[in-house]
Amino acid sequence: MALKGLRDFVKFDAKGFLAGKQLLLMQESELKDFDSGKVIGAKLKVTIWTDDTQYKKDETSNEGSELDVKILGLTAEKVDRNNRGFIKLKNPSGVVFGDFQNQLSLKADGFDFVKERGGEN
Repeated sequence: MALKGLRDFVKFDAKGFLAGKQLLLMQESELKDFDSGKVIGAKLKVTIWTDDTQYKKDETSNEGSELDVKILGLTAEKVDRNNRGFIKLKNPSGVVFGDFQNQLSLKADGFDFVKERGGEN
């Protein structure tokens, strides 16, 4: 018998996952409500620049991977080489999904730019 609603009880430790990572802001775009098409925030595209997170398997690393982060209420700004930088997410949360549980949907309340070194999340 297949049980329903199990995902409601699975929690993702976004702060633990982001610990030891440097996130490089690459792009911002408008985040639109699926039903109305109304702009509700911004979607950040970030690259995991360094990954010093402690995983159960030593050889695991997400360095170089891209993440999308949704931030409600944020106005998207153009990002280019002149204003690209390392960021720290405010109050990140996430949900793991996909057939192999290898996809991540991240949200945050906002972000701050940080110095290149010491800017781990």
